[in-house]
Amino acid sequence: MSVLVVARKDFEDAVRSKTLWAITALFVLFTSGTVYALDQVMELNNTSALQMLTLPAGLIIPITALVAAYLAIAGERESGSIKLLLGLPHTRLEVLLGKLLGRTAVVTVAIGGAFVVTAGVLAALYGTVSLADYLSLLLLTALFGAVFVSIAVGISAATATRARAMAAAVGVFVTFQILWDYVPMGIYYLVEGAIPGGGPLPAWYFLVLTLNPKNAYTSASGLFFPKAQATSFAARVIGDPPFYLDAWFGLVVLALWFVLPAALGYLRFQHVDLG
Repeated sequence: MSVLVVARKDFEDAVRSKTLWAITALFVLFTSGTVYALDQVMELNNTSALQMLTLPAGLIIPITALVAAYLAIAGERESGSIKLLLGLPHTRLEVLLGKLLGRTAVVTVAIGGAFVVTAGVLAALYGTVSLADYLSLLLLTALFGAVFVSIAVGISAATATRARAMAAAVGVFVTFQILWDYVPMGIYYLVEGAIPGGGPLPAWYFLVLTLNPKNAYTSASGLFFPKAQATSFAARVIGDPPFYLDAWFGLVVLALWFVLPAALGYLRFQHVDLG
């Protein structure tokens, strides 16, 4: 199958170029290092320490996934090698899906490697780790990584040069890490004429926040971390929380973010003139 052929070559190229090893080392450093550092300054148990893994993951996974995938197609378009790839029996859809699968595999393997090492750190610090919770968080984190791979591949499919792809990837990272929180604040100010305080807020405010994949990832972790659910957006809403503030809705948001960017990128890629 052409998709698997493209994906396998993409994954093998990442291994040869040391991209996989660099990403794995970075994930190990941030996840294990964060757990150890927090243990020195906070009173944690095995469950709360495991929950803390969402903090470094929410920062490092988006940027590394974007870096790993933003040139998946744009880089080959600029160099001209995309013509050779499409000269083989591959359609544009198969190329995009193969790139998406291959880069997702790279990020997923790196996340898995980091979690294996971090499991050892947690076991050394706390003696035992819940295997079910650990595997659940691993799968959720892998989905989170796949989301940003899809965003990067979508960007790469829609842009013709490395510079444009890089600018778009940087813009995505800054938007989700820094700017997104100001969107509901701005809407709230326009509606209420005041800046939101620390008290209960309307449900729509938290819906906008949850549409950020980083926040959706944190929200979804409440499915297996009760304390995360207790401090979630649903606990801060005015009145009864609607369904979209439940932890499971975070999975829906992540699934949409995985599908839509790649799909939109393909719509652009299928009609573009490659010269």
